[in-house]
Amino acid sequence: MLRISDISKIFNAGTNDQVRALTNVSLDLEEGSFLVIIGTNGSGKSTLLNAVAGSFSVDSGSLHLSGHNITKWPEHRRAKLIGRVFQNPFSGTAPSMSIAENLALAARRGRSRGLGLALDSSVREELRGRVRTLNMGLEDRLDNPIGSLSGGQRQALTLLMASWLKPDLLLLDEHTAALDPKSADQVLQLTHEIITRDKITTLMVTHSMQQAVNLGNRIVMMNKGRVLHDISGSARENITAEDLLGRFEDLRRREQLGDSIGGLLLGAKGVTELMAIFEAIAGVDQNLDAREIALIAEFSQRWQIIPPDLTEGPVQAPGDILALRECVTNYLRISPPAEQATELLDVLHHFVNADDMVSTEEAIVMDEISAMIMAYVTHSGVLGKHEVVIVPQTSEQSIAIASLLPGIDATSMRGGTVYSVGRFFSAKYAEVVCEKYVALGLFTTRIEV
Repeated sequence: MLRISDISKIFNAGTNDQVRALTNVSLDLEEGSFLVIIGTNGSGKSTLLNAVAGSFSVDSGSLHLSGHNITKWPEHRRAKLIGRVFQNPFSGTAPSMSIAENLALAARRGRSRGLGLALDSSVREELRGRVRTLNMGLEDRLDNPIGSLSGGQRQALTLLMASWLKPDLLLLDEHTAALDPKSADQVLQLTHEIITRDKITTLMVTHSMQQAVNLGNRIVMMNKGRVLHDISGSARENITAEDLLGRFEDLRRREQLGDSIGGLLLGAKGVTELMAIFEAIAGVDQNLDAREIALIAEFSQRWQIIPPDLTEGPVQAPGDILALRECVTNYLRISPPAEQATELLDVLHHFVNADDMVSTEEAIVMDEISAMIMAYVTHSGVLGKHEVVIVPQTSEQSIAIASLLPGIDATSMRGGTVYSVGRFFSAKYAEVVCEKYVALGLFTTRIEV
């Protein structure tokens, strides 16, 4: 349906005001999909939307829509295929013209104009029926100037206009950002109804994390003109607004740190334990990036120790986030200074952001070990509220569990016998622990304590 291939855009090239707005962005949208783009100010999300709309020409790359190469098409030609709703409720309409006249123009998009014929009695009845679906009482005010309406009413009508002819692609540019909360909720509900009913392929830009998780079937996070995260499938189904905010916090932390890693963990205590953590975090997503290897080499030189041989991959088994937690536990057992433990957390954020993509595995493990380190630093004494227990179903399983968890005694719980694997801070991390033992055929569950 929509194919964005390696597009780039620089504004004010060659001047002191040069801005690299988009850098080699590629995205594909299948027909009927609903993609939500999020990002901070200046991340490139609205620029990407404008590039698709044809508000400017891209410097390189190509755009295809519904089988057409629209890269060189002007904006007005693309409008035959694209519907758009702007952030400003007073954009995209003619304020001095009536509701009916504005809608009639939308109904004739891409065809010859002529309101005299467009507004005959049968057309007015169709307009009234469509406006009635908004549930705003505007069907009896078709002759009112659209400029006399509230922002929410006008934005609802603009959405109706943009989707009137079921465009090949609908662009929503923060279309509720300027509305009060009640009006925004009304417009969002209408957005969901129209897109779901008509199966319209949609590209929406928003600042709201809650909107991002409530709408659409795919989320893209942009930063500095690039795609940072592309979340779809089961990852999209399970993500929460808090998860997205956490990713923004990771991004903020990384940018705040900048090049300051040079001053972290100087004269560190427990360099052997720290290096084990670095190896484990580098391999937790089963992808040992060159920049992660460079970070390990930098700290090896700083501490004057022999760097590990990573030509065969990390020492820890790839993807073993349980081994990583054990590495952090071993480090905290040597009682490092609180300031050093805090610096470790900053360094770990460098590792997970080294390849400009925080994987699901990295996000889960960072939630857990961040809570571990902060509990240590603050002396809170909190052990985590998610306990993972294995419930043996046979005597043979009890023997097997005792072998898997040496030194762990069986305890009574709720009238049965269980073996406690441990207590964890993160629910998602605890679920991963459960999955490890379930895969071995053992009944395992997470209990909040």
